[in-house]
Amino acid sequence: MALAALSTAYSFLKAVFNMNELVVSGQAGDGREQKLVEHVLKTAEKGNPSSVISAIDEYAKNTSWLMNIGDDKGPILDAALQKYNHRVVLELGTFCGYSAVRMAAHMLAPGSKILSFEMSADNCRIARQIIDHAGLSSKVDVVEGKFEDRVDVAKQFLKEMKAPFFDFVFIDHWKNRYLGDYLLLKENGLIGDGSGICADNMGPISWANDFKKYIKTHPEELTDTVEYRSKLEYMRWIPDSVMVSTFKRTSQ
Repeated sequence: MALAALSTAYSFLKAVFNMNELVVSGQAGDGREQKLVEHVLKTAEKGNPSSVISAIDEYAKNTSWLMNIGDDKGPILDAALQKYNHRVVLELGTFCGYSAVRMAAHMLAPGSKILSFEMSADNCRIARQIIDHAGLSSKVDVVEGKFEDRVDVAKQFLKEMKAPFFDFVFIDHWKNRYLGDYLLLKENGLIGDGSGICADNMGPISWANDFKKYIKTHPEELTDTVEYRSKLEYMRWIPDSVMVSTFKRTSQ
C-alpha cells in the first residue's frame, strides 16, 4: 500500500514537472492515458459504469496519478448533479471520460445527455473508448476542441435537445479558462435561471483564483454557493475543494 502511494506521488510530481507537455497536449507525456484505457478494457466489466469508475480509481491510486475528479471528490459531483435538473449537461474538460461516466450513470431520464469538450484528440479517443465500455455512448457526446472556439456546437446541441439552456455545467479543464468560459456561457445564453455550476480544483492551490473571486463578489448572480473542502484527486495530503453555485440571470 505504501509503495503504491509512493508510486502515485512520484507520477503526480512527474506530471507537474512536465507541465508544458500537459498544457500543449493535455497528456502527461509518459503514455499513462493510453495505459489507462488498456487497463479499463482489460479489468472493468463491460456495460458497468461502477466497474469502470473503480478501475480508473484503482489505476490512479496504484499505477499513475490522473487529473480527474477522483474518488474523494466524486461523491460531491454526484450530489451536485442530483440537486439540479440534469437532462442537458455540459462538461468542460473530458480528459479520459471519468466524470462523464460518473455523471451519465446518474442521468436516468430518457433522452438525457452530456456534451463534453476536450482539447486533446488523443484524450477524446480514449474517453470515447472508456465511455463506450461503460455502456454510456448514447448519453455522452465528446467534442474535440476548446470550448471558446466551439460555442456554436453547444448552441446547436441545445437546439437539437430542444432545451433553452444547460441544466448543469461541470467545469474541470484548464484553470485559467474557468472564468473566461463561464462568461462565454453567460453571454451566449447557454445557462439560465436555476442552472447548476460545479467547479473542481477550487482549493487553496489553484490557478482558478479569478473565478473563485468572481463567485464571491457576484452572490446575486452565482447564488447559494457552497465550497466543499476535500483533497486533491488521489493526493490526500494536498487540500482541494469543489464549489457549487446556482446561476441567476441579473439585469446588466
